[in-house]
Formats: sequence, structure tokens, C-alpha cells
Amino acid sequence: MQRMSCLACWIVCAAMIAACSKGQRDQSPRPDTTSASEATAHLADYHNGLSDTDRETFYHLSEGSEMIPLALLQALERARTAQDPAGDGLVPFMDNLARYGFIPDRKYDRNPAALPIGMTVERSPLTSRVMIGFNCTACHVGELWHDGHRARIDGGPNMVRLNNLLADAKTELDATLADTGGRRERFLVNLARHRRDNDGLFPQERTVASRAADLATDLDLAKAFVAYLKVIPTLKAETATENGYGRADAFGVARNLLFGGNPKNLRPQNAPASFPHMWGIETTAWLQWGANMNSVMERNIGQSLGVGAVFDAESFAATSRLDHLNALEHLVYKLTPPAWPAEVFGPIDDAKAARGHDIYDRQCANCHERPFAVTPSGLVVYQLFPLREIGISPLIIENFDQPVEIDGKSVRFATAAFTVLESLKRRYYAANQIPEQTQAEWEGRSRRPPPEWKPIMRSTLAEADAYPDSRGGRVSPAKPLAGIWATAPYLSNGSVANMWDLLTPAAERPKRFTLGSREYDVAKLGYRSTPDPKAPAPAWEFNTTLTGNANAGHVYGTTLAEADKWAVIEYLKKLRPGDINKPPLHPPDVLTRR
Repeated sequence: MQRMSCLACWIVCAAMIAACSKGQRDQSPRPDTTSASEATAHLADYHNGLSDTDRETFYHLSEGSEMIPLALLQALERARTAQDPAGDGLVPFMDNLARYGFIPDRKYDRNPAALPIGMTVERSPLTSRVMIGFNCTACHVGELWHDGHRARIDGGPNMVRLNNLLADAKTELDATLADTGGRRERFLVNLARHRRDNDGLFPQERTVASRAADLATDLDLAKAFVAYLKVIPTLKAETATENGYGRADAFGVARNLLFGGNPKNLRPQNAPASFPHMWGIETTAWLQWGANMNSVMERNIGQSLGVGAVFDAESFAATSRLDHLNALEHLVYKLTPPAWPAEVFGPIDDAKAARGHDIYDRQCANCHERPFAVTPSGLVVYQLFPLREIGISPLIIENFDQPVEIDGKSVRFATAAFTVLESLKRRYYAANQIPEQTQAEWEGRSRRPPPEWKPIMRSTLAEADAYPDSRGGRVSPAKPLAGIWATAPYLSNGSVANMWDLLTPAAERPKRFTLGSREYDVAKLGYRSTPDPKAPAPAWEFNTTLTGNANAGHVYGTTLAEADKWAVIEYLKKLRPGDINKPPLHPPDVLTRR
């Protein structure tokens, strides 16, 4: 709903621009996305796999997302918040986007508008307007603070609240257009100026002839845009459980986006999932929290739709940029589990960590460091565990299994969604004349060779017995824990604030804790979980008693002696790939037997 309202307002405003005085002085301050707290904190020269040049591409390469016109947000004003400097009047909406958990970034060629990490900007093929969008790094680049220093974690989960940005933009646009005084006038004048400035940053180079050649695709995309606007209200189909920081009910959104044209398919979004870390994905056999997808390209296309790419459900034309998705995928392959930054967080107690190594080897490694199998091409099939054993909230898994109605027939969501994603992929290949060799490279077929590794999205519970690794309702993966210290909050729904609480018996874990601060607890391995008056983002309370927020999972290690728990935590700071090697439980040929 938010996107439709914002874009509809933009269309109304654009039509009114001609009535404004072109000579009026710009009354909006220049946006400054850096908060006072961040301006005084030192970003350590710390990397976990990407160079500075890699980072510039990673942070801002567009996936084809078209969320809202850049000029609109640049011209918009908002009411002050507790995180803003004291003063009277309105402030630019773009000031302190860290209030939504975004990480500020500087201006450079890939980021000409000095947008935060994960925000993209390019000219839309639908409207020819310069549009803000998002890519994977909005959710998958984190930052940890400690004693005035910051460590950037590429591929780590970010504490971002994207939905709140869109909702607030709608609120401020409604207030702006309803205003009969200076606010609306300033907005319209500044919108015109920012549009001219952005046109200079992104000149249109296409000729009339080239546009005529693409007319059919443009018409398809225009239809997609109209259809998308009509569907957007379904995205809000009763958000039963608030996401908060660092979570999203991605499959709930996908269901409503892809199939919400039929009201029978709409379901409440009540299963927010924590953003997972991204290192190790190249060799991860089954992707996503429920280990339900094995195809790189289809997974990435789905993600591009989730951050604002649009498509036509009949022709499958889309704004998704598969070439850029492939570039981002290969940057992710460069990521390494982050090493403990001693210069930021202090040294590791090596003696305590050595004792923790032995405990971890006995208590944890048989699940987390021992895969189910490893394929000849190097794909790692992690061990999976049934819901009844691990005890986490089942809604992420159970909701995924709920069918959708298509043409009066009940179809498994996994089957229906994968069909759409495959169709989008094939349309892109055909429309852009992508050679077969390039398709193979983009899909990683050397790592996932056909026909043994057929691209598929499996229905987590309904099809569990059809696959060797998931037989018996095994659905939740135990991944290796190198770099896990940088990925709090923990569990698939982010319901446990830090590692110490995860090693505490479930009944004794905090039922409520606060998120919003980036201050890192170097002892317990997690963000500060009490209100932080210096945080650039407002505090949000995680309530584990709400639907989908249960924190009763992972009871392993909770009966250890207190000193042993601290030793394991110390070792987790030091754990690196290969420290503990356990042979696979099964030979690779077991994967081919059904």
C-alpha cells in the first residue's frame, strides 16, 4: 500500500509543478544522512573479503528495484524525532536515515546521491524517472560499535526497518499534500529542482530509434507497473506480527505479491525471519532458512522482487537485472567469515578459547561442523533437524507449506512460486539474447551440475520424505558457526538477543529485550539489548510472547556449567573454517536416491 500511495502522490505533484514559480529560492536544507553519533565514531579498516572497490559496487549496484522517485524523497520534509537535534520546524526526510537502521555512506561514482548502504538509484525503464531502490546489502551488511569504534561486517545481518521508511514517507506525503501553507509549496518547488539535478546525474542516452525497437518490452513493463500498483495494497494484508529491526516475513510478502490478486491467497504476515549471514553461500546446497531452494538465479530474482523490482504476470517482463544479480552473487562469494577485530573489541582470551574448543568439539560440532553430505562439485548439504527437536517457532516453515489457489486449483506455494521465477528468468534470457554459456555461468551449473542437481524449490514439510536430507520432517539446517559472533540476534526469527542468552535454558531467557542500538556486547556476543539514548535509531521492544516470536528453540548447551558456557563463547570469537573437521554423515551418492 505504501508504494502505491507514494507514487500516486508523485504523479499528482508532477502535474502541479508548472504552477510553481521557477524563480523561487530553494528552501530545503541539503540532506545529511550521517547522525551525530556516527560522525564521532571511527570506522575501523576492517574487511572480511571485499576490497574498497568491491564494496562500492556491492553497496549500490541496482537489482532493478523501483521503489520511489529519488527527487520525491529529496524534496520531502518530516517532523522531528527524538534522534534529531533540538529545534523548531520540519527537517528534510533524508536526514538521518540511520533512524531506520540504514548505514550511511559517502558520495562516489556508484553512489552519486550519497545514499546509505543498500540504496540504489537509476533511471526507470517504466517512467524514465530516477528511482530509488534497494539491493541485498540494505539487509545484509551490518555494523557493530564499541567504545567509539565501528566494525563493518559485509554479508552480516543489518538492523534495518525498511517498511517503516515507506510507511513514514507515505505519512509525510499525505501531510504535505494536505498542507495549505508553505510546506506544500516548498515541496513542489524543491521537487522540480531535484528532478533537474537528478536528470543531470543520469542523462538519457537512448535514441528514438532504440526506444522504438524496445516498444513491445516497454509496453509489457508499463502493464507490469500498473498491475504492481494494484497489488501493493495486498502487501499489507494484516501484518499480524511487527518485523522490527533486522527481520522480514519474506515468504508472507512473496505470497501476497505473486498471488494476492486472488483474495483467497492472502494470509497474515506473522512469521518474520531474521536476516541470515551470507558468507559460505557459494557452496551451500539448499538456500534460505527452510533449506527449500537450490537454485541461485531463481532465488536472486525472488529477492529482487522483494526489494521493489516489478513484473508483468502475463508476459513475465520484469525490471529485475539478472546481469547485476550475477555480479552481486559473485561478490558474495568473496566474503569470508569475519575474524574477531581485536583492535575494535579487544583481544581474545586464548586459554579460555582453547578450553572452549574442546567443549565445542564435544557439544556442538557434530551438528554444526558435520554436514549431511558433500557433493562431488563441493556443495555442502547441511544436517537438517525436525521442528519437534529444535523447538523454534514453526510458523516460518508451516506458512511456507500453505498452498495457493490458481485458476480454481490448489497448488503448493513452492511449486507455484518457482514456476513464476523460472518464467521471469526465461523471459529475461530471451529478451536480452543471453547466450547459453552465459546462462550456465549465471546459474552456477559447474557447482550445481544438471541433471543431477535439478533447480527446484521444495515444499518444506509436504515434500520432506522425497529428499534424503529432509526425510522424517527435517527442515531446519545446522550451519557452520564461523563468524556467528557477528550475526545477532539469534535463531531463525531473531528472538534471542545474544549468545549468552542462547546458552541459557529457554524458560529463563528474557521475554522482552530492546533493539535499535548498534553498541556491541563483547562478552555476550550481541547488540546492546537495553535502551540506548545515544542510538541514532529509536528503540523497539522485541516481545517473545507474540505470534511468531517464540524464543524456546535450541536448548543445546544450556546445561553446561557457567564457566564452560563462557569458554564456548570465547572460542566462537576465534572459530574459523577448518578448525574442526568432521566427515560427512553420508556419501555424496545418497543425494541421487529418492
